[in-house]
Amino acid sequence: MNTAPSKRELQHFLKRYVPQPELTASHLLSGSGNAARIPSNILSPQKYVDALLAPSAHQLAVTKVEGPFEKQGWDSVGSTLVKLQKLGLTSIVVSDNAQWFVETETPADLSKTMVRETMALVESIEKAGGRARLIHGGVLEQGTHGIEAQLDFIQSSLDNRQIPVVIPVMTSEAGRQQPITGNQVIIALTQKMVRRQSNNSPVPAKIVIINNDGGIVNHERPGTAHSLINVQEEYDSIVSAFDQNVEWQARYPTAVSNLDMIRTCLSDLPTSSSAVIVPTSSLPSALIANLVTDKPLYSSSLPNKDTRRVNKLRTTVLRHGIKIHNYDNVDDLDLERLTRLMESSFQKKLDQDGFYDRLRQVLAGAIIAGDYEGAVIMTKEQGGHYYLDKFAIAPTSQGIGLTDILWKRMCDAYPELLWRSRQDNGVNKWYFERSNGYLRLKDTNWVLFWYGAGGFRHIDSYASIARSIPASFTGPLIKI
Repeated sequence: MNTAPSKRELQHFLKRYVPQPELTASHLLSGSGNAARIPSNILSPQKYVDALLAPSAHQLAVTKVEGPFEKQGWDSVGSTLVKLQKLGLTSIVVSDNAQWFVETETPADLSKTMVRETMALVESIEKAGGRARLIHGGVLEQGTHGIEAQLDFIQSSLDNRQIPVVIPVMTSEAGRQQPITGNQVIIALTQKMVRRQSNNSPVPAKIVIINNDGGIVNHERPGTAHSLINVQEEYDSIVSAFDQNVEWQARYPTAVSNLDMIRTCLSDLPTSSSAVIVPTSSLPSALIANLVTDKPLYSSSLPNKDTRRVNKLRTTVLRHGIKIHNYDNVDDLDLERLTRLMESSFQKKLDQDGFYDRLRQVLAGAIIAGDYEGAVIMTKEQGGHYYLDKFAIAPTSQGIGLTDILWKRMCDAYPELLWRSRQDNGVNKWYFERSNGYLRLKDTNWVLFWYGAGGFRHIDSYASIARSIPASFTGPLIKI
């Protein structure tokens, strides 16, 4: 638990990966090692720990292990896969090596090389105390509409609490074993699992890539990897950056193909599913932290220019994400949907007439995520200063990285801005971390925040604006 999850994150983890209705995050956070703190009708501490660490397949990951590695690297991979299984995430592993298709071996010789190298992975899993099954053939075959996956051998492995390790070979129409790429295998497996979802079979909760290089290099912050990628919005700019940088193409030869594969898989999976790319040097902590918190290791919305600290573990989390739309006219907005979003987010009744009448006079821009799943409302106040009037995320869209996505988009568009928050607002810790300064306004319940290096020069104007903005809500939201 060095990942230090919040109570909300821990509850989400237990609900998703350790389904025990009588156990809550409160029991863990209060100290599960102390028997006096656990109600008598709940498992004893020792039995609870045994149950928590019992291998299970409550959730599945399709994991590509992109070698080759030194012996220490293989050991780290095997140990990590076993630890994740004990925490409730069992991997369907696909072995891969970019060099396999560079060498001039015959298909038969290449197949032998694949088996030999993949055995190192199987042995590392078993050395770590897990059980693995090597699967060579019988999973992929050439079909009428492309590569078709058969899951019988994989399901048999999972039923026996084994980690299936698939060698990327396909049975051709002529009946021969033909080597294919690991990415082709992962796409075929994911699509097959999605199609059989009607049988209440699980779909992948995560697509995982373990390699030597780590995550997708960040063209906006040289020397670091992207912490979080909103695939729908950022795919084109990332591919364009690689097209313009020949050195990157040579240094990270599988980065774009991995991004393409993840994009294809996430487009078929639920929005709760995500992908993560991690180097062996960051195992096991990076994957365990991502599993428990379901977040990137570093928030992309944090203002940090120290590249040594920004994502030093070179781990990238990817989500299918959501389309972002920009508006600068109130009449172009769907006010009914925007009202529902703000009221569900703030759990308060919006003063629609007062709020929208004012907005028509001062709106600077509205950043809307998807089908009104999130919104940033910016106004232009006296002195030409930009004010963050509303930042709202629908409860149903929380936990998918949308907050960081919108915050980053807002800061890129408005490099100097201010906002206010009530002093007892539980979100203030998050605001403190992302602001460049703050001031508690005397004789009010407001805290003034600002973003931008020059904000301190405008404190008086900022304070005047924060004091003058009328209340937007009339009271608590009454649910009927």
